[in-house]
Order: sequence, then structure tokens, then C-alpha cells
Amino acid sequence: MPYVEYDEVEAICRDCGRAFRSEDALEDHREEAHASAVNAPGESAHPRTVKCSLCRQHFTTTAALQEHTRKAHSS
Repeated sequence: MPYVEYDEVEAICRDCGRAFRSEDALEDHREEAHASAVNAPGESAHPRTVKCSLCRQHFTTTAALQEHTRKAHSS
């Protein structure tokens, strides 16, 4: 995590207190780190991805999700 000088702080995350140099950087952080606080329940923080229903990881294709499920969640 890069260090942000006090006089460079434009926005602070209300969820974790992390400082950012811009509102855009804060928005990106919140979408990645606090997806449940930003999105409605069940809504992906990544609009063009598919989500594993077992571990909530995101994948860019259904094939990648299927491969993940086979490797990570097969018993």
C-alpha cells in the first residue's frame, strides 16, 4: 500500500479508514475491498464477471469458474 502524505488526502474510506489521493481511487478501493457495502446483496462488484457461489471469487469466464470449481471444491 503506497504511503499518502497528509496534504495529499482527498478521500478516506468510511469502512476501513484508508486514505486516498482521489475520489476515484476510493471508489475503486471500495468496489474491491468492501463489495458487500457498495453493492446490493448478490450483486457482483465486477460487472463482467461470474462469481463462485461457494467461495465468492470472481472469474472472467464461465469456463474459468468451472475449472476453479472442479479444482477447489471437488471432494
